[in-house]
Amino acid sequence: MRLAFEEVKKTMQEILIKHGCSQEKAEKVAHEMGRNSLEGTYTHGINRFARLVRNIEEGIVNPEADPETIAEFGGMVRIDGHLGLGVINAWYAMEQAIEKAKLHGIGLAALKNTNHWMRAATYGCQACDAGMAGICFTNTIPNMPTWGAIDSRLGNNPIVFAFPRKGGHLIVDAAMSQFSYGALELACLQGRKMPVDAGFDAEGNLTREPEAVIQSRRILPTGYWKGAAMSFLLDVFASACSGGNNVCQIGKLEGDEHGVSQIFLAINYKALVPEAEAERIAEDAVSDLLASQKDDKTHRITYAGQKAGEAKKDNQANGILVDERVWSEILSL
Repeated sequence: MRLAFEEVKKTMQEILIKHGCSQEKAEKVAHEMGRNSLEGTYTHGINRFARLVRNIEEGIVNPEADPETIAEFGGMVRIDGHLGLGVINAWYAMEQAIEKAKLHGIGLAALKNTNHWMRAATYGCQACDAGMAGICFTNTIPNMPTWGAIDSRLGNNPIVFAFPRKGGHLIVDAAMSQFSYGALELACLQGRKMPVDAGFDAEGNLTREPEAVIQSRRILPTGYWKGAAMSFLLDVFASACSGGNNVCQIGKLEGDEHGVSQIFLAINYKALVPEAEAERIAEDAVSDLLASQKDDKTHRITYAGQKAGEAKKDNQANGILVDERVWSEILSL
């Protein structure tokens, strides 16, 4: 089904208010989750909303909590999220990083005791909209085995790289698994296989069947051993710099994923390089990439971040694509 953005936002906002969120917080969270689906990231937008509400009901997410700056040094700041709404905490953290970058060239915000931030790219876009490059990453519950192992002791720990561009920001938003669990769940809803191997089934065989990977919990690290190593170090950076939980500790908490650690970097590159020169370099890179010769199976070549802009235009014109079962569950809340 197709729904207008404002209808989606209004519905989710009303539900959040009924579940203890202030008007301001409910508006922000509903806006960003609706925007995620508007820009094509359905897995971390409308599709995840019912789970957020359940987390509030279970007491895992505290809708009344506010992020608190607990330490500062130069261009760095440390923040306690007090298990508040992940979107609110993450937005605040990137704001702090941006403000530090205005003064020091680079700003870093380390956030502990927070919750799922929904779409990671949101905070890369936030940096870009402020005229800065952004990097951010988070740890998660243990949901991915290290390379060669059977049991999950790593998170799929998403990371974002974002660079501003007038014709559309350049953004990579990638988990350290070949596919996020959200992508697997979406494929299950749509009754399709993954385009490449996504993980192992119960017998230890590589498979493209999303349901088999969800059941085995043996998701495949991106680049095999390389993705596993990246995941491990991202976890150490996020938890050690924030003084928060690492993946191991998150796994010992009762209930759904909560209490995660995150890092936000804002880079004021225009203090070193003229904006016009940086824009020209980015345009040259995009133009060269789009001139790539396609193989026989490829419909077209795209740059990182291009599809989000195209999805937004389509969904603004025709309404956001929403699975009827997902929307029915949301209305029941």
